[in-house]
Amino acid sequence: MKSVLGVAVLLAWASPHAPASAPRACVGSLPVGTFRITVTRADGGTARPIRLLNRLMPGYKLRYEPVKLPARTENGARVAVALMPADNSDDIVVLDPQPALKPAEWSVPHSASVIAVVFGPTGLDAKKVDKLAERQRDLLPQLADYAEQTAQVETLIETLSAWEDAPTGSQNLEAALSGFSAQYGVSVPKVDPKAPTNQQAAALMRGLLPALSSYDPLAPQRTSVMQQSAGLAATVATMFWGSPVGLASGGAAMLQNMRTMMFPGTELRTAIAQAQGPDSVALCSKPQPAPSRTRLAYLWALRIPDAPAPKVALKNTTWLPAGWKSDVRIAGHRLLPRAYDWKLIPAAGGDPVPIPVTVGTGFESLTLDLSRAKVLPGEYRLAARWDWEDLPVEGTLQVAQFGDLAAARLTPESQDRLVEGRGAVTVQLAGADFQFLEKAWLVKPERRGASTSEVSFVLPKGSRAGPQETVEVDLDLRSLARGKYALRLAQMNGKPQDIAFVVLPPHPRIGTVRANLGETLQVLSLQGSGLERIQGITSDSAEFELGALSTGAKPGSERQVRVKLRPEARRGERYDLTLKVAGLHAPLRIPRALEVAGPRPKLLNVKISLPDEAAIALRDREIPAGSTVSLAMTAQNLDAAPVLEMTCEGQDQKLTLRPGDRSGGARLDLAGEGLLFVSLDPAAIGQSGCVLTAVVATEDAGRSDVYRLGRVTRMPRIEQFTLTDEKAGESLYFGILKGQDLETIEKTGWDARQGVPVNAIPAPVAGEPGKQTLRVILPWPAPAPRAPVYIWLRGESEGRATRAKF
Repeated sequence: MKSVLGVAVLLAWASPHAPASAPRACVGSLPVGTFRITVTRADGGTARPIRLLNRLMPGYKLRYEPVKLPARTENGARVAVALMPADNSDDIVVLDPQPALKPAEWSVPHSASVIAVVFGPTGLDAKKVDKLAERQRDLLPQLADYAEQTAQVETLIETLSAWEDAPTGSQNLEAALSGFSAQYGVSVPKVDPKAPTNQQAAALMRGLLPALSSYDPLAPQRTSVMQQSAGLAATVATMFWGSPVGLASGGAAMLQNMRTMMFPGTELRTAIAQAQGPDSVALCSKPQPAPSRTRLAYLWALRIPDAPAPKVALKNTTWLPAGWKSDVRIAGHRLLPRAYDWKLIPAAGGDPVPIPVTVGTGFESLTLDLSRAKVLPGEYRLAARWDWEDLPVEGTLQVAQFGDLAAARLTPESQDRLVEGRGAVTVQLAGADFQFLEKAWLVKPERRGASTSEVSFVLPKGSRAGPQETVEVDLDLRSLARGKYALRLAQMNGKPQDIAFVVLPPHPRIGTVRANLGETLQVLSLQGSGLERIQGITSDSAEFELGALSTGAKPGSERQVRVKLRPEARRGERYDLTLKVAGLHAPLRIPRALEVAGPRPKLLNVKISLPDEAAIALRDREIPAGSTVSLAMTAQNLDAAPVLEMTCEGQDQKLTLRPGDRSGGARLDLAGEGLLFVSLDPAAIGQSGCVLTAVVATEDAGRSDVYRLGRVTRMPRIEQFTLTDEKAGESLYFGILKGQDLETIEKTGWDARQGVPVNAIPAPVAGEPGKQTLRVILPWPAPAPRAPVYIWLRGESEGRATRAKF
């Protein structure tokens, strides 16, 4: 037969009644008694409970100790032990019966798989016990099946009992059963928590113990028994005994064979064990009284792996946070849960540190709980015990403290990438050890508190692979307006830490900056957006000094800058500009933004030619409005197609002419190299009193400085003067002026110092459109024959000579 190693313990109870009192450990069943069965090596040493033993070897000592037996136990009660071989020999060894009320010890003759302990009321008949050996060929497979079945039921009941005793809500049933399903290679079935307890138990038995799948929870013969069980663990325990479930076919046949051979008139009942402390077990059995004049016997089976310490290795060097519970990946073994006394051994020497260790589902991971031990940072090896041998785990572990995330900051390069509207970006944080980072969120400030959304991150070396000085976090800026935000980081210990950052406005944008050779210092106008954020401009070919923002333009769109080209600047070349921008750590480079042009056009001199009919004296730099004037302009650095712009200061109207243009009576001609000739009526550009200006520009070199031509003055046109004999007062006579725009005259007189106010208003001349007459007053006598009349325009303090004469 296939080699197996197990231990089965058979207790026989010689009493017509069920035990009167017993430990309270049994759920859904009646206690049989509590005892210890331990094993020591031949050379002595620490005893190991039989339930935890991995190999039962020849020469080991098997010791039985009663802890609490029923009060009615008789002095003649005996305990007999039978051992099933672990190899392929078919010999069952039955050890001598010993008194059950006191400790007993046996020497193990060979590796064994099952122990049978018979407990009788008046002692055991050795001849009947020996019959076990005679029928060993039939009993061996039956005993092995029974041992396997009993072990599974015991584990299931203990798991359910622990789950029921735990605080409500601390763990769901599926999680509680995950270890059981991993140990026995079965899936945890779905259980309806609202279903009756017996139906939940039946679902668990079908899913976790397929050999018991024939159980019908609604069968009439079982209903009364189920109703006596209060919890799920108790219901599972109750289901283990009795028809039709009691035992799988092999186990049921074994009980019948043993009863027939050894215990005629005895009802042989199965028993399962529930742990009572570190090394004691309580036997529990069928919660039904025995029939009249029938003795009871109880059977408990336990399988032992008969396996040396398994080979276990860490899949890689793993870093663990001190003071926390962590999982590590291993190349494990299905028997690894039977290892004990786990500890961390410092690589640098020193005392081992005991720690709790749990084997994960599938035996591919270990959960190391460092929260209950003081483990200093450093390198360690993991080890356990396998019976009395060491079980080393291949590989090393590194223990480190959680990183100080309060010191974490976005790198300057990453902060510079956080620009409104940029889209998806990856930013990097530095300044702390991020290896134990578990989650990250984006924190958005809102009117009512803040909202959070989880974001992905990448550790360069992978999680828990050693100190990680940086972490990369993915952010989507499409929905983030400029302003303040935070990244919330949480390590495995769950403590959050907010790292503040700012989403910046879009970077400043500037148009081409054209600077001209031949200028010591030139004031230019920057055009673009976000110019208020610029704190400095540098270039290899020029020096820059920032000026004020223009107040009349869109905010941040126009700004003055003073530029001085360096000697190495070359005409026609374009150079990069470097901007220092508020909020940016790195300078912002604007490629080919500075254009070096030739010397700017320059207006050197302007000669003004007035019309011949000008009948009123003009003062210096006055240009009469209302009649055509000619201007001859001498300029430098012109090309073949210069542009002339004329306007009046403070007014919006502008006249733009190119050579050969004719526009509203104005014209421009290129009269020779550097000579422009323009004729126009200044009234077409500005009102009286404004200063007429000119700018000449070329496409390559830009605009000249503004040249102030003169003040536009609206002059009246006097065509005729008549002095009447009508007296206007003492030595004053009326005169009549005829012409146009006479309403501009405020005074009249015979010299520039003394004038008589004009009180009349112009009157139209019948039959002569546009013509006017104005009644004025002059002193008499005139200073000389044919003396010219002087007029004062409104607001003037000195008179002007005219061609009108007496």
